[in-house]
Amino acid sequence: MVVALSSPAGPWPAFVTSAPGKVILFGEHAVVYGKTAVAGSLDMRAYALCTPRTDGLARLLLPDISVDATLPFASLPCRASVEQLAHPGDVAGLLAPHVLADYEGGPGRTAILTFAYLCASLVDEAAWAEGFSLCVRSLVPVGSGLGSSAAFHVALATALLRISGRLTAVDALGRKLVDAWAFRGEQVAHGTPSGIDNAVATHGGFLRYTKGAAPQPLGNSAAGGSSSAAGLRMLVCDTHVPKSTMALVAGVRELRDQHTEAIDAVMQAIDSISTRAADLLAAGKPGCAEAERHLAGAVRLNHGLLCALGVGHPALDLVCRVAGQRCMPAKLTGAGGGGCALVLVPAEADEQAVAEVTGELVAAGFACYPTVVGGPGVAMDDFVDGVPVARWVEAAPSELPGGADGQSDLIERFAALPDAALAQLAPRTGT
Repeated sequence: MVVALSSPAGPWPAFVTSAPGKVILFGEHAVVYGKTAVAGSLDMRAYALCTPRTDGLARLLLPDISVDATLPFASLPCRASVEQLAHPGDVAGLLAPHVLADYEGGPGRTAILTFAYLCASLVDEAAWAEGFSLCVRSLVPVGSGLGSSAAFHVALATALLRISGRLTAVDALGRKLVDAWAFRGEQVAHGTPSGIDNAVATHGGFLRYTKGAAPQPLGNSAAGGSSSAAGLRMLVCDTHVPKSTMALVAGVRELRDQHTEAIDAVMQAIDSISTRAADLLAAGKPGCAEAERHLAGAVRLNHGLLCALGVGHPALDLVCRVAGQRCMPAKLTGAGGGGCALVLVPAEADEQAVAEVTGELVAAGFACYPTVVGGPGVAMDDFVDGVPVARWVEAAPSELPGGADGQSDLIERFAALPDAALAQLAPRTGT
């Protein structure tokens, strides 16, 4: 639902923003050498509840990674200093020392740095007169290569842009603004991101990406994501095998240095697969029988070519074998060497077969997430099925005792919502 605001001044209602995770469908590693990559949004999302305060403080609560930080305006770098930073990641040197005292490293420290940077950049002193609280919950697994960082940054940027009065609607112009600020958040977290993760989380649907160029939405992605009918049903499998993206990229580069012609041929083959897949997705019918058959072959080919680059792993082979035995093609996604795999679930797939694949992979110690790829991007809502967000959170199933009294308790109740209740906040497809 599109939400329009008349003014950021005065009392404002609790609201929710959300953004999806992402997967790389085709083109891993080849994209480093200027070839095409294709990515899509997941229906697993990050959700941010924002509520007003009366004490002039900004609170960031991230229950998934044990972060609870409260910042007074004086602890943030001044607005002019932030704008003069050579790189957003330099914000740590401008923060009051106590802000990061309890967070020496890891995702918690990074999240607070991003929060501080975006607050200082977007929220002026007048808007801090009363303050606000922001609780972010995520159904995107952290550290899995599924874009959890970008989903957080897009949801965060959207909330702060609304509080500042800069974002009045989640339309084409609004998404462009969100994407730009979420990219700055990605810079704080990752230094030199490609921009594809935040682009997918903002626009949804499917995107084509080539190094050095802006990500290009495919099909009706530019309108905020595909309908459920146009999405691809998939199973994301996290093998829990740790990997180093930097080491894997370096290994491919070394192999290319030794066998340049052969590896360049592999890269060109991957590019051909990605380009054709992008064309099919741009046509807006990825779920039709003809496109599905082509994509199934593309999945198998792309995985084999990536293995030829030396980025496969026995755990990924197991996923491909288990799924392939039931006519479900699979491939690695991301850097490889472990991490996650994608299983394409055909439209005519037998539900028993899907359950068997899931059960066998879970028994092997993997985590499986059924998902639809290609759905909506960023969303911002005051209401859930016509009910104000504040009332919905109070009434939704919670692990806390009932009877929340006022918005001061909304953040805590939201932090304790079961995942199934949280998922009800996802934007409705086709709206």
